Amino acid sequence: MQDLIGYDEIIENSMRSVIYETMKKVEKNGLPGKHYFIMTFLTKFPGVSIPKSLKDKYHEEMTIVIQYQFKGLVVDHEYFKISLSFSGKYEKLSIPYKAITSFADPSMNFGLKFSVNFDDAEDEESGDHANKNESKKKKSKIDLSAKVVSLDAFRKNKNNNDEE
Repeated sequence: MQDLIGYDEIIENSMRSVIYETMKKVEKNGLPGKHYFIMTFLTKFPGVSIPKSLKDKYHEEMTIVIQYQFKGLVVDHEYFKISLSFSGKYEKLSIPYKAITSFADPSMNFGLKFSVNFDDAEDEESGDHANKNESKKKKSKIDLSAKVVSLDAFRKNKNNNDEE
């Protein structure tokens, strides 16, 4: 059966809003406790802005860690800007949320993976959203189990607490 509602896109957008909300909190209050983030993004995705030296080194994809050596975090609805230290020198990066392929906070054993790929980046760049929708229709069935995030690890087990 064909998904005429577009659940996969709705889920992707919702998961990206988790990154936005998280980064917004860090922008206001800094990184709390032992939290830190590992993000991977497509360096050629439209709107990604990184220094040429980094683009030359990371042709297609780059992973960054946001932990100790960062400054100048500015969070927007479509992207965030940050200065990260590379070999002792701060470099400015601007990363649209749609360019992110994975986001993790290992301190909480929390992670998100996205199905964005290089074809999506090319469609985004060319503005060819009709082609993007056609290519999505041609793809095989999407396995949504990879997109399910369990919140059980973050909740207290009420049944065990009642017995104590």
